[in-house]
Amino acid sequence: MTEENNKILDKHIGLKIRERRKALGLTQGDLAQIIGISHQQVQRYESGENPLSMSRVLEISNILNVKPDYFYDKLPVSRNNAPRPQIGIIQKDINRPLRLLLVEDNITDEVLFRKAVAKSTILSELHVIQAPEKVFDFLKESLNENSAERPDIVILDINMPRMNGIELLKKIKSDAKLKILPVIMLTNSIRSKDMLDAYANHAGGFIQKNCELEEFFKDINRILQYWSKTVVLPHSA
Repeated sequence: MTEENNKILDKHIGLKIRERRKALGLTQGDLAQIIGISHQQVQRYESGENPLSMSRVLEISNILNVKPDYFYDKLPVSRNNAPRPQIGIIQKDINRPLRLLLVEDNITDEVLFRKAVAKSTILSELHVIQAPEKVFDFLKESLNENSAERPDIVILDINMPRMNGIELLKKIKSDAKLKILPVIMLTNSIRSKDMLDAYANHAGGFIQKNCELEEFFKDINRILQYWSKTVVLPHSA
């Protein structure tokens, strides 16, 4: 981004902060006190004199009860009318189903998971691979830009033949491009070692399968709710 565009961005964010602060009936002093900075620093933010880090933008958006993209709405281009470059803003896509990759060798457990996804309030697309040794190549191929097969989250069983879930997790997380994929362990295991190994290898969660069918369905719905509605996924970058 050019220096001119940086200045335009800083001033625009500052104006949006001022606009929202006033709408909430807050003074610059009020906002400064909540953030824990000086009144003068808020003035500099709002004037565009001082740029805001992304962490500060997220903090202020939380305080002002708006989404971060509020500050980038109707962002102007530079005076030469050049196209606005990409500036690394998160763009959460809520207009398509959540893409799931389930790695499960047990056909009964696969059927139950399919039923749980079908009953969920979250619209999802489910792809299932029963052979764990095929997963890594599938994921590598799915990295093509805008691939319709690229999963948002990967859900692994642990107890699988030839390659168990922990081994597959390690392989995924050792790859420079695949390691950002959220991977969840969904398992019958009651071994604390399995849980600790999963988190040590950067699993996004360790979830035990509930033996009560209705509770299992509720658990899956909660999982999908969390990853669809609460978490910002890597594809949003």
